[in-house]
Amino acid sequence: MFRWGWEKAEAKLVDQKFVRRDSWNTNKGGTWFQVWDYMVEVPGPDGNPKRLVIREKTYKLDLPEVGGTVPVLVNKKRTKAAFDLKGTRIDAVGRLESKKKARERADEERFREKLGE
Repeated sequence: MFRWGWEKAEAKLVDQKFVRRDSWNTNKGGTWFQVWDYMVEVPGPDGNPKRLVIREKTYKLDLPEVGGTVPVLVNKKRTKAAFDLKGTRIDAVGRLESKKKARERADEERFREKLGE
């Protein structure tokens, strides 16, 4: 989904509720995922906090406990929000990939150091 003109913001995770369990059908069987509604509180355009609901259908999230802060993208009128998955703070898959790359770099550096290069 394109979100042109949306702004990055920090939101407070107010509450969450399970909606349903669903699957993507593939040739090798189904991939199961859960659908959740998350209530977040973002700073409004006038400075007052505004509560919005984000329906998330991904299994990639690693969110903090209720009351924690999460990175979000919000439209200018503060009527819609989405989790900002560009960073690795709440993106579980991205965090694993960055850890893997860091481990590979460290292994390569250690190997080259022992080789005498």
